[in-house]
Amino acid sequence: MDINEICERALQVSTADQTEAFCIEGRMRNIYIDGGKINIVTDNNWVGLGVKAVVSGKIGYFSSTIKDIVDIKKVVEHSINIARVSPQDPKFKSLPEAKPIGGSVQRIYDSNIEGIEYQDVLEMINALIGEAEQSDVKVMTGLLRLNMFRFKVMNSLGVDFVHNGTTIFMHFTAKKDNGEGVVKRFGTYLKDIDFEEAGRELREKTVLASKAQSFSGSESLEVIIHPQELAGLLRVITIAANGEYINRRMSPWMGKLGQQVAVPDLTIIDDGRLDGGLRSALADDEGVPTTRKTIIEKGILKNYFYDSYNSNIANTESTGNGFRRGIISVEDTHTRMASCSASNIVVERGGKSFEELVSEIERGILIFKFAYPQADPITGNFGLEIRNAVLIQNGSETKSIKHALLAGNMYKALANITGIGNKQYNYENFRVPYIRFRDLQIVGM
Repeated sequence: MDINEICERALQVSTADQTEAFCIEGRMRNIYIDGGKINIVTDNNWVGLGVKAVVSGKIGYFSSTIKDIVDIKKVVEHSINIARVSPQDPKFKSLPEAKPIGGSVQRIYDSNIEGIEYQDVLEMINALIGEAEQSDVKVMTGLLRLNMFRFKVMNSLGVDFVHNGTTIFMHFTAKKDNGEGVVKRFGTYLKDIDFEEAGRELREKTVLASKAQSFSGSESLEVIIHPQELAGLLRVITIAANGEYINRRMSPWMGKLGQQVAVPDLTIIDDGRLDGGLRSALADDEGVPTTRKTIIEKGILKNYFYDSYNSNIANTESTGNGFRRGIISVEDTHTRMASCSASNIVVERGGKSFEELVSEIERGILIFKFAYPQADPITGNFGLEIRNAVLIQNGSETKSIKHALLAGNMYKALANITGIGNKQYNYENFRVPYIRFRDLQIVGM
């Protein structure tokens, strides 16, 4: 059945006060690499339906894969039954009403992915492995994931929106001696990913890690963080500016609109219509038009972002930030209701080249890999194990190090930025440059 028919049928058979139907038709191809060779290839197709039913102010949600009309009716009936036995939500006002959706978004669907031949994919992967497996480097594991999907969201208040998209995720690891390198790539167009360049980066990181020595002592240093790891740390912004956390009074930026929260050189945007953005579309997953809004402008906090539920609580307009789609996979998208989430976070580029960021440091460190790049989103605190880094002395890279912790606070770090790179990189739904921070603590383990 077509996703249009499925959504229309779901609304027709529903007896709820308000109903939302979300249907996604997807295909996910996974190519797994083990020991430098393709080990498993999977190709999954599915059609999934999620229905939100509102009965006397109570909300029920149920989802399932769909094969026939009977499945549609069961999903609707289950969602209504769940709503009837659920507690009333005093904060819920209404599903979103239909609004005009105009404009265009570029580079969000690559039609070539659907018809690509296995041999072409094999050549791309082998090009990466060939570049990586030099200087005694061995590729250990890898994954190339190609997502193709089409979704439709309809509700009983007139919302009717369809979106086609493709996403690409790549993750490879390599080893040399005791050193490990990791490379990741994200995108919407396959030809935008340079597999040979990724292989060279993987080799260089692995060789550097193989030379790493344990760090001892404790120092306050100037720190440059690779965009791949920086994206994880900057995720605190998606909590601090999130309308749900503002409503729950949990955000450290609550009540700080118009105040300075970062250095004047920093501007960060949430752009739901970013060309090539992994979450770009004309509307979000609730069918509300997406927007481009500045979160931080020259260091000043300008806006929060909202989905429909939280915008109603705050008596403001939804910014089109109701999402259920994942970044790495869309396979279980229909299994959850939309929630308030960032679309595409863009850190505007600065004026310094990578070479300038390094050469201006008297004593510091360039970090390529953490064990897990994450800061506490409420407090901003972090203590991260450094897996791959290089010390900088008088503007030059010196020895590579490991067995150290980087400690600090991410919210304070935004006010201690000393340089922003002039080139952006795509990691998950972030577009971010290299950034240099001062007064972060490195501690030997």
